[in-house]
Amino acid sequence: MADTDRKKLESIADDILDSIPVFLRRMSRGGMEHGPKKHDPSVFVLHAVSKHGPVRMSEIGKHMGVSKPYMTMLVDRLISDGLVERVPDPNDRRVVKVAITQHGRDAVRTFMKGFRETVVQNLSSLESSDIASLHESMRIIKSVASKLERNDMEGCKLD
Repeated sequence: MADTDRKKLESIADDILDSIPVFLRRMSRGGMEHGPKKHDPSVFVLHAVSKHGPVRMSEIGKHMGVSKPYMTMLVDRLISDGLVERVPDPNDRRVVKVAITQHGRDAVRTFMKGFRETVVQNLSSLESSDIASLHESMRIIKSVASKLERNDMEGCKLD
């Protein structure tokens, strides 16, 4: 790695630590009374199950970078809330997958509507040029994250 690349990566690390808390704080403003709370990790589980269909808990855990016991706790909580259910894998009866329920789909829809509105409310004070820059930056970040994720998720359904 070139010295200039290392310095850029170190700068990125600093920028992440400086910027992410600002966005998290801004996104926690505004009311979202229904469904999972914004900073609840089960939101990411519910979103993954909603987006990718019935999946193994181990695949979700690998995607999120969490341990099996923690993943089990998150899924158990979602099951007790009626948002997901365990279902057998039709191709392998030894495998149990996690599937979203109708109540879970409704909660995701409500959460996403509220989250999007919270983002709009909390970032609408930016100038159009800043919004355009942030939008393009997020597209680039998502692209880079997808590349990194593909490397980490060899053989996992959630890549």
